[in-house]
Amino acid sequence: MSVFDPESAVKAMLPKELAAKSTSLHLAIHVHPEMVEVMVFDYDSNEVLWLEAFDVEGNSGEPFRDAVDFVTLKNWGDKVFRKTSISFDHPDFTLIPQGFIIPGKEGELLSFSTMRTAENPEVAAVHEVGAALVYDLPQVVKGLTTRFPNAKFYSSCGFFLKEVVKSALHKDGFHALVQKGFLLVIACAKGEIKLTNHYGIQGQDDVLYHIANAAMRLDMHLPSSSLMLYGDSASEELKELLDKYIGTVDFWTRPEDIRGVKNGEDHELYSVLIHAICG
Repeated sequence: MSVFDPESAVKAMLPKELAAKSTSLHLAIHVHPEMVEVMVFDYDSNEVLWLEAFDVEGNSGEPFRDAVDFVTLKNWGDKVFRKTSISFDHPDFTLIPQGFIIPGKEGELLSFSTMRTAENPEVAAVHEVGAALVYDLPQVVKGLTTRFPNAKFYSSCGFFLKEVVKSALHKDGFHALVQKGFLLVIACAKGEIKLTNHYGIQGQDDVLYHIANAAMRLDMHLPSSSLMLYGDSASEELKELLDKYIGTVDFWTRPEDIRGVKNGEDHELYSVLIHAICG
């Protein structure tokens, strides 16, 4: 049983002045089995009006259950927003060349790749690389439609791919989205996506191991490579470790035209900020 935290409860309340203007604003939510991020964004001013992150205990035994319950119990869905988007961290995805996608067979392709039965297979086109991301929408996450009937759901990998393709496809190097127990790695070389993969992690050494292993497989020289870090667990300590082995390590920063976020928060809150760019 979790301990009630009054300060966290107050932070999690959607401000009344934003609720009153909800029909002109974008509500973005990112769920992870042990974390929730929320943002209210105004497209007219390109400004983040509300931005919070919360740790969730994740003790229920069912992935995402505690995070979904956390979101459901908040007042975020009391008003209908102009736009609502929900993203989630989940390892069950695969990239398929667009010509190989057969309508109705997406679940079979995904299950073959992940070795797990897909609950709700979805497809997101990545036209820039001539491929489609086939991913599974967990049923418990999909259940948020009862609270947010107009919500659109996105795999975090889908957003991550779109951001990398848009901003860094023609720059050789690695991109790592680092969350609690969750690592997404994208490698770019010669204007192409060479790798998109998920890895389970327990500590910072695991991040280094998987990136180094990817570099060896792709014949990319790590000491002369670049790495961009994103995510809640992309810490200064992790950067210090990676700096010893990788040529250039930097944190992702939001585009300058997106206002209302303190400098230095960008990479930690990437998973919800990216909704304003790609959502």
